[in-house]
Amino acid sequence: MPLQPIAEGLWAVDGRFRTPFFTGSVRMTVIAGEGGLVLHSPVALSAGDIEAIGQLGPVAAILAPNTMHYAYLDAAAQAFPDARVYVPEGLEKKTAPPPRAEVISRQHPPDLPAGIEHFIFDGHSINECVLFHRRSSALVTADLLYNYQREHGVGEKTFFWLIGNYGAPKVAFYHRFAVREKTAVHELVAQVRHWAPHRIVMGHGRIVEGVDAAEIFAAAWGRFG
Repeated sequence: MPLQPIAEGLWAVDGRFRTPFFTGSVRMTVIAGEGGLVLHSPVALSAGDIEAIGQLGPVAAILAPNTMHYAYLDAAAQAFPDARVYVPEGLEKKTAPPPRAEVISRQHPPDLPAGIEHFIFDGHSINECVLFHRRSSALVTADLLYNYQREHGVGEKTFFWLIGNYGAPKVAFYHRFAVREKTAVHELVAQVRHWAPHRIVMGHGRIVEGVDAAEIFAAAWGRFG
């Protein structure tokens, strides 16, 4: 799919991933800050995608948001050689990051264009960095919320239905085993409520729209805190 507008200063590029059981959908979010773009969770980019992104403005940063979403990071880094590349702690245990990659943490946060804020959920094993885009009032996450609906593929719908994670914005049960510190869940929810987003753009599933987006996120994570 081509570059798709979501809101002012916010776009998506859809991609696919394969598992032994089904082919799933995944989304990269392109976020415009003051003076540059951020590519959140890169997917496989065609020449047309790269050209379309380039027409929006310079890419300031490319973010692998957690230790699961990194498959196309190298290719994105090569496509945009002037961008800073950020990776989470722990990624080096799974793959070699791009040579210029910078490891981010609460002590070493990413330097993002103005208008884009972040929170690092380091109380969870995937160390996800979520973003908030003030201009579009969008919370951007990779794996901290799913919203599988009827438009998604049969295989992925079936899988998430079987684990009770279909038909509404939810957090998969297996995240319970990945949470290292419940206090971090409280911090995450408090930060999202402080941002008060009107939409949630996730890596998987239908985008959540509405002034109650923060409370939808909080309710989904409530049983893990």
